[in-house]
Amino acid sequence: VSCDKMNVTSIFAGDKKDNDTEILCKATTVAWEGRSCHRHLEGIYLNLFNLIRSRSTVHKAPCPVAAGNTTSLNDFLVDL
Repeated sequence: VSCDKMNVTSIFAGDKKDNDTEILCKATTVAWEGRSCHRHLEGIYLNLFNLIRSRSTVHKAPCPVAAGNTTSLNDFLVDL
């Protein structure tokens, strides 16, 4: 798959039991995984990582993200 058409795990799909910190932690993982295709994701990753580090002592980014539904990288960034 080309980087222009990259899909990522949809962390916003399914049930809404995750709190904001958990969602941000999962988003950190998705940004980390996509940085090889898109250099700007490294900056997004670092910002999310610092948010998680300052908000929670429980969550340690990157958080595990279960494989499942996917979405386009563009839609992921819009939802984020």
